[in-house]
Amino acid sequence: MNIIYSLKYSFFILILLFLSFPILEAKNSKDVSNTQVEKKSISHKQKYSLQLVDSKDGHPVRSGNKSWRFEVREGDCGGDKKYSDCKSNRQRTELQTKEYQKRNKEYWYSASIYLPENYISAAPVKTVFSQIFEKGWKPILMITDRENKWLEVGRMWSGEYVEMKKGIKISDMKGKWTDILINVRYSRKEDGFMKVWINNKLILESLNIKTFTPYTNKGAKLEWGIYQTGVSYWKSKNGDKPYPSMVVYFDEVNQGSSKEKVIKNLRK
Repeated sequence: MNIIYSLKYSFFILILLFLSFPILEAKNSKDVSNTQVEKKSISHKQKYSLQLVDSKDGHPVRSGNKSWRFEVREGDCGGDKKYSDCKSNRQRTELQTKEYQKRNKEYWYSASIYLPENYISAAPVKTVFSQIFEKGWKPILMITDRENKWLEVGRMWSGEYVEMKKGIKISDMKGKWTDILINVRYSRKEDGFMKVWINNKLILESLNIKTFTPYTNKGAKLEWGIYQTGVSYWKSKNGDKPYPSMVVYFDEVNQGSSKEKVIKNLRK
């Protein structure tokens, strides 16, 4: 009888402990995105890594009531069975679209990003806020803070920059939402294109180009959050100056076959 009571009591305590801790994985929410998303497996595993937050708790939102909050601190590297950021001078917390987008099709994406007023850049460490990644290969687009000057839009081929544009000054992003709109046709032929707008201003327009390499057939995914590469560069430049913790918010991360399907909530 005492054993049964002890087991029941222990189970009750475990339930209370479970409920007292925040859920580490951010949930899918139609309030934040119109598509199914998943956390990138190599993201760091700290409890503050990624949270679905609410405006009623004082968090910024672009529309509706919720947004995603991402945070990276010094040493927040992760990995999986195939790869480790810890061994590659990188750290991150990212979400990605659950389904691959295929070639020979046109897609639209939207993503709104918020930098808090107290945002401190990790430059010369490169921080990637959003990227389109050709799965099984390398990125074809990166939207970054590289120098604490501009939000840069870089088109890539096999992971190497082939075109770089200045979007908006980092200082002008603090304390407000910045809207990113992407229109792309994925193709291995020279009938593809890539266009990127920042706050309704066309920043990048690349027409009649190959957007997919011949090295993979898996398709592409949009990824967003905080991805820092070249982490050791901070100490090389700044010595013992503390590495800055970084927080950013994302909202209205949408995917669709038309512009209207991804920006309809931004019109409100």
